[in-house]
Amino acid sequence: MHTSDLGSNTRGHSVLDSGTGAPAGLDIRLSTGQARTDIDNLDLGIISLLRMRREVSQRIQQARVQANGPKTDSDREADIARVYRSCFGDSGDEVAAAVLRVCRS
Repeated sequence: MHTSDLGSNTRGHSVLDSGTGAPAGLDIRLSTGQARTDIDNLDLGIISLLRMRREVSQRIQQARVQANGPKTDSDREADIARVYRSCFGDSGDEVAAAVLRVCRS
């Protein structure tokens, strides 16, 4: 198969919808609906992980306060922000800030 054959059938007709880029005849709403379901399921997983992270973070915060230390560790939070930034670029700072904010409450 040549690269020029991609996107066409054996008769030279396009097999891709010119408007959506999806395979011709595919109901894009079905694909979108499934993708939205996938996103909803991923969001539920993220929420569950954030709740677990918050519980662990709160235990650490309580231990720090009981030891007469600060509730938060700015160096540790900067390290966390660097990890998110390395994964998501500049948006990583916002993601890290949101995660840290949720876990402090």
